[in-house]
Amino acid sequence: MHNQAATAYQRMSQVAVSPRDLEATLLMKAAAQLQTLKDDWDNASSELIHERLTYNRRLWVFFLAAIKEEGNPLPEAIKNNILSLGVFILNHTIDTELKPTPERLTVLITINRNIAEGLRNQG
Repeated sequence: MHNQAATAYQRMSQVAVSPRDLEATLLMKAAAQLQTLKDDWDNASSELIHERLTYNRRLWVFFLAAIKEEGNPLPEAIKNNILSLGVFILNHTIDTELKPTPERLTVLITINRNIAEGLRNQG
């Protein structure tokens, strides 16, 4: 499986959207996938749980890599906040994969939605 988040990012970047809108769209996609998983938890296979959590994890790994790129124009304080949040998300995702429950998805869904909403309100 190729890095789906990066592929989606590349596909979306070919359309005339701002980077913030693209990031918001990808975060909302991940949140929607996790919400659907949570809503139908009793019918979710372990493969589907793994797939959805992997997509979210890869998306955040991509964001963290972008934050660390030389020349990233964000102020250091914002970079540090995003890095801290990203580490939390990665750790929570691992914990969720090890002990999957629908309640654990709520944190990831909420964070993705809130960050996406913030990105959309800045543009």
